[in-house]
Amino acid sequence: MKTKDTVINITKEGNLEFIEGQMPLALPLGDGTSRRVSTIRPERFAKRTAFLFLRRLAGERGRIAAWTRTWAGPWRCVILATGQTEVFDQRQAAIDWELEILTDPKFDL
Repeated sequence: MKTKDTVINITKEGNLEFIEGQMPLALPLGDGTSRRVSTIRPERFAKRTAFLFLRRLAGERGRIAAWTRTWAGPWRCVILATGQTEVFDQRQAAIDWELEILTDPKFDL
């Protein structure tokens, strides 16, 4: 059984950064701020436009957001701090690449 890792970065200012949807329900660290470190969006223009419209309309959580995550690829992942970009046929492959980059000891926000 494979377990999911939760990646939490604590900045010099004491803020928490994590991948969307991976924040534990409660941490004994007090309040923190979140900042997006990457994006994963459909590669094709029409699908990306619909994706962004629906996310703006319905938000990042809920049934519509969950449905948009099931769409067929290709998906483009961008690490915002570095500009690294890759395109994947499967969304999960983009997530796996994103985690690999963000958990690399050489990666620094």
